[in-house]
Amino acid sequence: MFLTLPGDVSAMDASTRTTSHSHLEIEQIVRQLNDDWVKALVRGDAPALDRIMADDFLFTYPLQGDDKAQFISDITSGDLKIEHLARDQVSVRVFGSTAVLTARDSATWLYHGREISGQYKIIKVFAERNGQWQLCALQACPLQQT
Repeated sequence: MFLTLPGDVSAMDASTRTTSHSHLEIEQIVRQLNDDWVKALVRGDAPALDRIMADDFLFTYPLQGDDKAQFISDITSGDLKIEHLARDQVSVRVFGSTAVLTARDSATWLYHGREISGQYKIIKVFAERNGQWQLCALQACPLQQT
């Protein structure tokens, strides 16, 4: 009987090492998509947002929730503006053709002229569809100020 412990890389076969490597590649892709999404958001870049976000995208946040079309419309019309967005504590977990990114955001938004600022714990769900990774869902939960 041969036993492989999770930390015993030398005992893993090539297919297992390839899978681990592909998880790292997927994590890099998701991190890059996350960075590209933030940049597109700040610039109001509708074509980039459209490319990154899945057609069935859903954004849930403290005020309400938006689908892809409404979210991009809010950004391009100026109804939703990002004054400041800093993201840290970014973590990515890969589950086959799905990846979950979590992070902590410090953000100041203007929504219909109303300023909203604070710290948020965010969770983003990415999925690979037809060979392309896209953002499918985003939830932002306000953190209590201590």
